[in-house]
Amino acid sequence: MSLLLLDMKTVIVLLVIGHCCVITLISAYSYQYKKPTVWAFVIGKLLQIIAFTIILFRETLPFIISIFLSNTVLLIGTTIECIALLMLLKCFTANMRKTIFIVTLIGLFSFYVAILFYNHENVRIAIVSIIIAILIAFPVRAFYRNCKTSILRCIMLMIYSAIALSLVLRAYNALFVSTDVTLFAENEYQALAFLTRFIEMLVGSIGFILLVKEQTDVELTRMAMIDELTNIYNRRAFIQRANAMIATGIKKKSTLSFIIFDVDRFKGINDTYGHDIGDYILRELAKLIANELPKEAIFGRYGGDEFVILIANCPIDRATQLAEALRATVSQHPFQHISTQCTLSLGSATTDASIALSLDELYTNADKALYQAKENGRNQVCAVRF
Repeated sequence: MSLLLLDMKTVIVLLVIGHCCVITLISAYSYQYKKPTVWAFVIGKLLQIIAFTIILFRETLPFIISIFLSNTVLLIGTTIECIALLMLLKCFTANMRKTIFIVTLIGLFSFYVAILFYNHENVRIAIVSIIIAILIAFPVRAFYRNCKTSILRCIMLMIYSAIALSLVLRAYNALFVSTDVTLFAENEYQALAFLTRFIEMLVGSIGFILLVKEQTDVELTRMAMIDELTNIYNRRAFIQRANAMIATGIKKKSTLSFIIFDVDRFKGINDTYGHDIGDYILRELAKLIANELPKEAIFGRYGGDEFVILIANCPIDRATQLAEALRATVSQHPFQHISTQCTLSLGSATTDASIALSLDELYTNADKALYQAKENGRNQVCAVRF
């Protein structure tokens, strides 16, 4: 006797119980977050519970309910589950929404036409399997595009690809293989099909929760490291990254340049135009500077209108040229909402490759250079080497 010869009713009962446990755990976990993505996934699973419950009582329910309603609810539930996955992966665009809606409508229409004009169970099974496989192909494609970002997404890609493949094989079996495909038939093909659904329910739901957790961790990490206003490193993250760069520079005996700058007469801008315009200036300034910096540079906001940059393998002449280029870019930029010119004063401090200095020492020397630039009349660069 094959190990795959299982009682189909038992498998369906396990599917219903499993889905109930899954949505209970997901709802309890995500209740405090109120995320639309999670609740869409829960609704999709809930509809699948209803569909499988109807299927379980197929022999005692009227045809219109057991066949028509159960498959309709199953297709809609699967659609919503796929939408939730796409939302989580940030791939649910307007075009994607339209495409999934059309695929679902075509699937339902095809199923209804089959019931009316060619009501054979193998045909119904093939149609539903193919449509669900097509729907699952959308998150499979999204996972493929995002699989390089984490191992978890690679695993989800393999799981949902296997599910889609099993559904295609089930459709092929229903149409071209002389095997009993009635719902409660006990054969290896049926057992494998429903076991695949069970694995999808179990592993897919666990994977979804882990993806939500992964995304939350990324967001929390970003919040801890990125300045909310300017979208660059905050003081804490800059210090952490800068200390690592300095340690590497000391080992390799490479030259380091530290640049500090602020907006000339920024308090006057806030007093004249308001703090919302001041915030706009800082956001726009951060974008301008970030676009001019080399990839290896670390750029952060220390506080207020004070910004800092640390660059490895950067001698004083290169640091001075870069600081001057930043000054010119900002002074020539037409900032909106203000009628005055926005300018920067910059101080640059460069260490010799043989000297091991701390971040505080770099900052102190660059700050002295910045003070000198302001004393000299602002809107200029002052550089020192030590």
